[in-house]
Amino acid sequence: MFRSPRAVPRRLLAATGAASALVLLAGCAGGGDDGVAEDGTVTLTYRTWIPSLEQWQPIVDAFEAENPDIKIDFQGADGASDYLSELDNLILAGEVPDMYGIQTTSSFDDYAEYALGTDEFAADWIDGVKPELLEETTTSDGEVKALPILTAGSEFYLYNESLFEELGLELPTDYASLVEVSKAAQDAGYSSFAMGAADTWHAADFFVWLSNQYGDGGEIYDAAAGEIPWESDTLVEAATAWQKLFDDGVFQQAATSTTTYPSARDDYLLARKSLAMPTGSWHVSATLAGNAETPGSAVEDDTLGMAPFPTIGDNEATSTSGVDYALALSADLEGPKLEAATKFAEFLAVGEGQQIWVDTLQGFPAANDVSAELAEDQSETALESVQQVTDSLAAAEYPRKLVSADNDGLENDLGVVLQNIANGADPAEELATLNS
Repeated sequence: MFRSPRAVPRRLLAATGAASALVLLAGCAGGGDDGVAEDGTVTLTYRTWIPSLEQWQPIVDAFEAENPDIKIDFQGADGASDYLSELDNLILAGEVPDMYGIQTTSSFDDYAEYALGTDEFAADWIDGVKPELLEETTTSDGEVKALPILTAGSEFYLYNESLFEELGLELPTDYASLVEVSKAAQDAGYSSFAMGAADTWHAADFFVWLSNQYGDGGEIYDAAAGEIPWESDTLVEAATAWQKLFDDGVFQQAATSTTTYPSARDDYLLARKSLAMPTGSWHVSATLAGNAETPGSAVEDDTLGMAPFPTIGDNEATSTSGVDYALALSADLEGPKLEAATKFAEFLAVGEGQQIWVDTLQGFPAANDVSAELAEDQSETALESVQQVTDSLAAAEYPRKLVSADNDGLENDLGVVLQNIANGADPAEELATLNS
């Protein structure tokens, strides 16, 4: 039976007006159905925003081949924000999915409230997960409430090597060359770096990465924790540099109304209208032969690569990294459904499912002793890109996501502030609005 939320988190209260979505979604989760057929087959509901359908099929095929008495009712959303809205509605309707994806942002505790602790189902094999990652899926009360599945980091850029060569341009190595390359691209009729700043998560990701290049580094985490004001000199300097990326034409016009997916990707990079797009480590998959994104696009015959975004500030840029995707199991699970969900969780976290998904380069492994196994027909650029991303993540000094005890919507709030700054607002005044 669904556990009545003793105190509905602020994040979920915001969804109470979505009555139509409640009607649509309430019947597709496991709340009123034990999920066990007369022949003993168990059906588990799984709600998430990744993997994509293309990535999901080989995962479920392999799992159901090993476990023919378990069926996974998979439903993916078009993006993380759409998924969270759907998950909010399901929780409010008393229909927590049997298994659901979760991120380690400031709202982690809100969604972990409805999940089993990993000690209730994963104690026998959780040592196969990198122990440092479990810290990120631990609630403020000290309970590990989700399994790290994939890691990811920022900030990188996916670029069209063929277009760079056509224009006689080199990859930028610092801010001056970043501006120079951008101007040359614009003079040739192209956008430079297609930034999806309409996505508050991406604006926040980029700024967290950028902010560590100023001052002593790491001050943004102190601001998130309420230990220093947001309008501190270091963060104002970083926000001013963020604003200059727009003023100097590194990012395209109307970047704050451009989403990363699909717009920056499809309308700019894949349409062959931009040199590159800023993105996270997961998008290195687009450099590989046989990827699902470039076929049929204007860049189908081009060579794509990925590189760490060049240093902008005073300190050398280093990647941010952390758990990008974790799996939570509903606290309502028991009996055959709990046993079945445990099998799937083990398969995805430390078993064959981890290897299958990691091989797509959607993310990097959370399990010990797992690494991506690439096909032999990859280009030199693709192999170099994967190695650069791998090395950059391994050297990451700072976490990708912010955690705040006082603001479970901090990532979104910071993203809105950054959009305002990009559009010309005063950096110090805007950052000050984030103070509790």
